[in-house]
Amino acid sequence: MFIIDTDHVNLLEWGSGAIGQRLHERIRGLPEGEVATTIISFEEQTRGWLAFQARARTIEQQVTAYRKLNRHFEHLLRNRRTRI
Repeated sequence: MFIIDTDHVNLLEWGSGAIGQRLHERIRGLPEGEVATTIISFEEQTRGWLAFQARARTIEQQVTAYRKLNRHFEHLLRNRRTRI
């Protein structure tokens, strides 16, 4: 079982650099169902995006914040089988 924490989840969701690529490759090489994260990571990420949205002061900032929150939600749904 490979359990990833919030930092790793963030790298998988947003990281496009060498470290993010290596993590993606490592996880792709694991058997399906052998990768998981915790509810704590979900909570930390969700709280972070909600706080980001709450700080938005303009319509443009609100739209950006909601798009990022939506991307977080879509990532969760897309990867729910592996819990990433």
